[in-house]
Amino acid sequence: MLAAMACAQSATKLAANLASEPTAERFSLDRAVAFMDDAAQMWNAKYGCVTCHTNGLFLVARASISTRARPYRETRKLAASYLRDYVSGGKQPKGQRGAIEGIVTAASVLAISDMSTTRRLSASTKDALDFIWEQQDPEGSWSGWLKCRWPPYEIDDHFGVTLAAMALGRTPTSYRRLARVREAERRLRRYLAANPPEHLHHKGMMLWLATSLDDVVTREERRSWISELRERQQQDGGWRLADLGDERWRRPQDSVQELPSDAYATGFSVFALRQGGVPTNDPAVQRGLRWLRSQQRRSGRWFVRSPRRDGKHYISHAATQFAVMAFDACGER
Repeated sequence: MLAAMACAQSATKLAANLASEPTAERFSLDRAVAFMDDAAQMWNAKYGCVTCHTNGLFLVARASISTRARPYRETRKLAASYLRDYVSGGKQPKGQRGAIEGIVTAASVLAISDMSTTRRLSASTKDALDFIWEQQDPEGSWSGWLKCRWPPYEIDDHFGVTLAAMALGRTPTSYRRLARVREAERRLRRYLAANPPEHLHHKGMMLWLATSLDDVVTREERRSWISELRERQQQDGGWRLADLGDERWRRPQDSVQELPSDAYATGFSVFALRQGGVPTNDPAVQRGLRWLRSQQRRSGRWFVRSPRRDGKHYISHAATQFAVMAFDACGER
């Protein structure tokens, strides 16, 4: 609660995500990071919970740049407090607050953030990880994960499994040797073996996961998935969200042929290619970066139309985070 109050005092009024927002006159990563900070603070102050698209992945994206900024520190405190209420405080879920997708996401991004910065798990992060392993199904996933046709995060079990596996793969060896953690890893691997990636977003997540967990992607799979990502790049250098998923990743009335490139798919795809080992000077990577530079909005964000319905278009926040991570993965800061 204290963290939420602190964020409420410092949060900037955030303009709505609108397709009509003009593009920036000049590309600026600094402005993109500032937008990420403001979006996370807005969510912290207004909702006080952790969500994938705004303040969850923010902890991963921000940790790759700097952890000294107040928005990062405050968001991390909020995530730890949010988890503590449910993990050890006995608080019961209400609606989607405290639901398993929020707990798994918060625990995973905190672990990734911890290991990206201090190289050690905080006590609260360790408790949260232990908690999600207790909630894990024998098949390796969390079947209670919200699936409300909000791609890419609330559509199936795969995202939660790969994110948690990524977090586990980065934890210290001493933690991974614990019996309960070894069993959690066996279950995660069991799920991944029984549920091969169905589409390109799954495959991109697997390329990212392979940087943390050994033996989850073969050389042949890596080559094949990178080739598939290349094939889906559009003539303008971008990618499209509808091409990363299945028919549920677009609105029923949408004509796939008429959908334009978008910033989420482009930032994610460039980042995934880099995780797969594609060099920065590769033409596909450079074309993707050029597209992102040309499409940044004046606020610093990248706008993406919601694949489900008009409204908040919060996927724009995740698009901005992946765009920043893509530039960072290419050595641009």
